[in-house]
Amino acid sequence: MPAELFFTLGALHLVMLASPGPDFALMLRTCHDRVLALGAALGIALAILLHSLLSLTGISLLVASAPWLFNAIKLAGALYLGWLAWGALQAVRTGAGGGQHGGCRGQGSLGQGVRMGLATNLLNPKALVYFMGLLAAMVSPQVGMGSRALLAAELCLLSLLWFGVLALCLSTPRAQALLARSQRAVNMLTALLFGLVSIAILLELAGGLPGPG
Repeated sequence: MPAELFFTLGALHLVMLASPGPDFALMLRTCHDRVLALGAALGIALAILLHSLLSLTGISLLVASAPWLFNAIKLAGALYLGWLAWGALQAVRTGAGGGQHGGCRGQGSLGQGVRMGLATNLLNPKALVYFMGLLAAMVSPQVGMGSRALLAAELCLLSLLWFGVLALCLSTPRAQALLARSQRAVNMLTALLFGLVSIAILLELAGGLPGPG
């Protein structure tokens, strides 16, 4: 595998990771509890590993080519992200902090965080399309399965590093004090990030439906 492919793909992925989206919003919603946030980081990284493997083996293309299945994934993703947005809006209304996630209160566990991270990334069809497009454009058919597995591991490890560092930084006492002073704005931001993606998916689904007559 050419070294330039390894480094170029990694650099492009880091740019994507730094862009605000549902994954970043999830980190904001879970960072009140370091264990929960680290679990979310691990879940997102595992979801990215799965997305990468599915794309590199062509399975994602098969999913996308089956309209009913792809639309079902889109609908599930839109509803889940919409539920997260509703939870953030409820926190804005009640003045609750990050301890309320999607209507759930209390301390979280590592496993709960992993499940949140997996669901948020796997049920986001934008992530599926992103990995299909990126890997199809960057990885030629001549690249062997061993090299493809190495590329998938690279994307997973970069994701775990990025979101793991984010979880550790956002869960420090100093960061929590800053977030607490702007908790309403943070909840509004997370609701906006979740909600915009959910609405965009629903509009895309509505646009693809056959018209009457």
